[in-house]
Amino acid sequence: MNEENMLAELSELVDKKIVVAITSGGIVRRDFISQISIEGKLEQNGTQFRVLRDNNTFCYFDGGDVVLINPLVSSGTVVYLDFKMERLE
Repeated sequence: MNEENMLAELSELVDKKIVVAITSGGIVRRDFISQISIEGKLEQNGTQFRVLRDNNTFCYFDGGDVVLINPLVSSGTVVYLDFKMERLE
Protein backbone atom coordinates (compact mmCIF):
# COMPACT_ATOMS: atom_id res chain seq x y z
CA MET A 1 0.00 0.00 0.00
CA ASN A 2 1.42 3.39 -0.91
CA GLU A 3 1.76 6.25 1.58
CA GLU A 4 -1.18 8.21 0.13
CA ASN A 5 -3.55 5.25 0.56
CA MET A 6 -2.14 4.59 4.04
CA LEU A 7 -2.85 8.22 5.05
CA ALA A 8 -6.42 7.93 3.74
CA GLU A 9 -7.00 4.68 5.64
CA LEU A 10 -5.50 6.11 8.84
CA SER A 11 -7.65 9.25 8.52
CA GLU A 12 -10.76 7.07 8.61
CA LEU A 13 -9.64 5.72 12.00
CA VAL A 14 -9.17 9.14 13.65
CA ASP A 15 -11.05 9.48 16.97
CA LYS A 16 -11.41 5.69 17.18
CA LYS A 17 -9.71 3.33 19.60
CA ILE A 18 -6.89 1.39 17.92
CA VAL A 19 -3.76 -0.51 18.89
CA VAL A 20 -0.40 0.61 17.56
CA ALA A 21 2.29 -2.10 17.62
CA ILE A 22 6.02 -2.22 17.08
CA THR A 23 7.58 -5.68 17.23
CA SER A 24 10.91 -7.27 16.47
CA GLY A 25 8.90 -10.01 14.78
CA GLY A 26 7.48 -7.87 11.97
CA ILE A 27 3.72 -8.21 12.35
CA VAL A 28 3.77 -10.91 15.05
CA ARG A 29 2.27 -9.96 18.43
CA ARG A 30 2.62 -13.11 20.48
CA ASP A 31 5.12 -15.08 22.45
CA PHE A 32 7.94 -13.32 24.24
CA ILE A 33 9.50 -11.40 21.36
CA SER A 34 10.46 -7.76 21.92
CA GLN A 35 7.38 -5.63 21.31
CA ILE A 36 5.34 -2.66 22.41
CA SER A 37 1.59 -2.36 21.90
CA ILE A 38 -0.38 0.72 22.92
CA GLU A 39 -4.15 0.96 22.82
CA GLY A 40 -5.67 4.42 22.65
CA LYS A 41 -7.50 7.02 20.61
CA LEU A 42 -5.98 7.91 17.24
CA GLU A 43 -5.43 11.63 16.67
CA GLN A 44 -4.19 13.37 13.51
CA ASN A 45 -2.27 16.58 12.83
CA GLY A 46 -1.63 16.81 9.07
CA THR A 47 0.42 13.76 8.14
CA GLN A 48 1.40 13.13 11.77
CA PHE A 49 -0.57 10.80 14.05
CA ARG A 50 -0.67 10.07 17.76
CA VAL A 51 -2.19 7.22 19.72
CA LEU A 52 -2.93 8.56 23.19
CA ARG A 53 -3.81 6.50 26.24
CA ASP A 54 -2.68 8.96 28.93
CA ASN A 55 0.09 11.49 29.56
CA ASN A 56 2.66 8.72 30.02
CA THR A 57 1.47 6.25 27.38
CA PHE A 58 1.44 7.50 23.79
CA CYS A 59 3.04 7.04 20.38
CA TYR A 60 3.72 9.54 17.59
CA PHE A 61 4.21 8.38 13.99
CA ASP A 62 3.59 9.36 10.39
CA GLY A 63 2.08 7.45 7.48
CA GLY A 64 5.49 6.38 6.22
CA ASP A 65 6.08 4.42 9.44
CA VAL A 66 3.02 2.19 8.88
CA VAL A 67 3.62 -1.32 7.57
CA LEU A 68 0.12 -2.77 7.90
CA ILE A 69 -3.33 -1.81 9.12
CA ASN A 70 -5.15 -4.93 10.30
CA PRO A 71 -8.84 -4.42 11.13
CA LEU A 72 -9.44 -8.16 11.61
CA VAL A 73 -7.98 -8.60 15.10
CA SER A 74 -10.22 -9.48 18.04
CA SER A 75 -8.81 -6.58 20.08
CA GLY A 76 -9.76 -4.06 17.36
CA THR A 77 -7.76 -2.46 14.57
CA VAL A 78 -3.99 -2.90 14.91
CA VAL A 79 -1.62 -0.51 13.12
CA TYR A 80 1.85 -2.02 12.77
CA LEU A 81 4.79 0.39 12.67
CA ASP A 82 8.37 -0.02 11.54
CA PHE A 83 10.96 2.66 12.13
CA LYS A 84 14.62 2.61 12.97
CA MET A 85 15.86 3.54 16.41
CA GLU A 86 19.55 3.82 17.15
CA ARG A 87 20.89 1.74 20.01
CA LEU A 88 22.59 3.64 22.74
CA GLU A 89 26.05 2.31 23.48
